[in-house]
Amino acid sequence: MSEALDLLGGHLSGHMVGDVHHFPVRVYYEDTDAGGIVYHANYLRYAERARTEMLRVLGVPHAEQVATTGVAFAVRRCTMDFLAPARLEDTLLVRSRIISVTGATVLAEQTIYRPQSGGIVTAGQATEDDQVLVRLTLTLACINAQGRAVRVPTPVAQAFARLGASRESGEEKDRGAGEKINSKGDGASADAPSEE
Repeated sequence: MSEALDLLGGHLSGHMVGDVHHFPVRVYYEDTDAGGIVYHANYLRYAERARTEMLRVLGVPHAEQVATTGVAFAVRRCTMDFLAPARLEDTLLVRSRIISVTGATVLAEQTIYRPQSGGIVTAGQATEDDQVLVRLTLTLACINAQGRAVRVPTPVAQAFARLGASRESGEEKDRGAGEKINSKGDGASADAPSEE
C-alpha cells in the first residue's frame, strides 16, 4: 500500500503547510456543464473531500470518529463567494483552515484556487498569480446518531488546537459573517499584514 502511495507522490490525502491543509483536485468531464465549466454545486464536493482528508492527515479520520464516538459533522451554515470558473481538466487546490472550535461547532474557511504553475501543484505555496475561484466560510455542527448537537470529540478538538484553532467557550463570535479571506486564498484575513 505504501508503495502505491509513493507512486502517487504520497499526496492522496493532501498535506499540511503550517495550519492550512492543501488538497489537489482535477476537474473531470463529469464535473462540468455543457460549456466545460465546473457546475457550481461541485465546489461543495471538492470542499467536503478536502475537509475529510484534512481530518485523515490530522490523525482523526472521520469514519473512525463516527465508529468510535458515534458523532459526525454536518454543515450548519455555508457561505460561498464565486469569483471565477474552473474548467475541464484544470488542476485545482483546496486550502482548508480551522478557525475556532466551540462546544459543538467548528468554524472553517476554505479556498479553491487554480495554481498558475502549469498545472503542477507543488508544496502548496500560493503565489500572487494563483487565481482564487471560490471562497467558503462554514459552520460545522457536531451531531450524534439522533441528529442532536454534541461536543466536538476531544481527539478532534485537540488536533484542531494543534493547528492553532482557538477554543471558545460559551458564545461564539461569528467571524465568518463579513470577514474576507486575503487574495492569496491562504485563509488569512484580508486585513492581516502581508508577508510581502
